[in-house]
Amino acid sequence: MVGRRIAGEYILVPIVGRGADVEAIYNLNGLGAFIWEQFDGKATGETIVRAIVDRYDVSAETARRDYRQFVKQLQSIQALK
Repeated sequence: MVGRRIAGEYILVPIVGRGADVEAIYNLNGLGAFIWEQFDGKATGETIVRAIVDRYDVSAETARRDYRQFVKQLQSIQALK
């Protein structure tokens, strides 16, 4: 999957296999786009949670819950292993 910002929206598009399938294109909300952009191969989950807390002024508990939920969603569409 690749993430792209297009016309004010952030979308995930598969680059292999399902590219022509409109059902395989996913629109992310602001938090989802922020988390996706943190996946650089170096940042840990806790690093990303701290970044969420700093950016959105939420508790660590809320940030951790939202992060885990988003990761589960990405795994369910095979965007993450």
